[in-house]
Amino acid sequence: MMKPKVLLPIFRKFKEHLLPDWIIEEISAHMELKVVYDPDSLSSEEYDNLFRDIDAMISTWEIPVLNPRVISKCPNLKIISHAGGQVRFFIPEDLFDLRPDLLICNASNVMARPVAEHTLMMSIALLRNLFFISRWAAENADWENYPREKNVSLLNKKVGLVGLGQIANEFIELARPFKAEFHVFSRHLGDFDAEARGLKKSSLEKIFSTCDVITICSANTPENRHMVNRDLLRLIKPGAVLVNNARGALIDEQALCDELESGRFSAAIDVTEPEPPAMDSRLRSLPNVFLTPHSAGPTPDQWPWMVKEAADIIRAYFRNQPVWNIIDRKRFRYMA
Repeated sequence: MMKPKVLLPIFRKFKEHLLPDWIIEEISAHMELKVVYDPDSLSSEEYDNLFRDIDAMISTWEIPVLNPRVISKCPNLKIISHAGGQVRFFIPEDLFDLRPDLLICNASNVMARPVAEHTLMMSIALLRNLFFISRWAAENADWENYPREKNVSLLNKKVGLVGLGQIANEFIELARPFKAEFHVFSRHLGDFDAEARGLKKSSLEKIFSTCDVITICSANTPENRHMVNRDLLRLIKPGAVLVNNARGALIDEQALCDELESGRFSAAIDVTEPEPPAMDSRLRSLPNVFLTPHSAGPTPDQWPWMVKEAADIIRAYFRNQPVWNIIDRKRFRYMA
């Protein structure tokens, strides 16, 4: 069988992190790989011409927007596999109309696991008040008299998930050994499916008023903007933990800061609106906020995994094997 011709446009600034030599060698063993560096240096015509005789494409970060009219005239191109999550920035939605046969996939499961890991880490760290207790240990000679009420376990606690995408599902699997009770708000979760999976379908109000950990996992769609509003934030019980590794726009940030100032609960915030937050943002100074710089996703040592995953999907396709992480129009619209 002939090797499929695969185009891989990438910026040189990402080459070391995304495309080490071992990845190129591994992909080239199964595909006729054409790597194009710094695609923004090409004219529109030159970029469009790259697609004329290829069978597949591995897309990477920040590449130029595809021209749907051009792609519609490239019948050999059967699949685009993205070495990342979000594809909206380079795929216009009308491509689904012009090339309904074109498969679009991504490496979102590779990205979801590290985010779920970060969510679990932050949930435990904030419940245990590790940052406060570490300072206490450094500053106090009388270790035995630390505030014991600040040391809380995740075991057997109520965990609320706002949204049930790949990150939420990965988090559930990571947290199951803690015998947590999972309460889920999702417009796509039926009662039967929830019961079969050991989940409790819940309302936002119940999650925010009763859960010990609340993690935001919804997609950043227009209808979800500020879905976590002041009314919900006021329901959070004392000692609870809020984790947002999804998108900053899902939470009314001013309302969040106002409620955090009460000291009633703590929050781990990896995403903000805008991003980064202003230097005078209260998120930077509140003592009950653990702020991270959108770092919950794959760590640098894991970045090549995304390219490998994208290539594995293409390899499966041309071997007539099932492919995964397919992005149809519905998923395209609600993706984070």
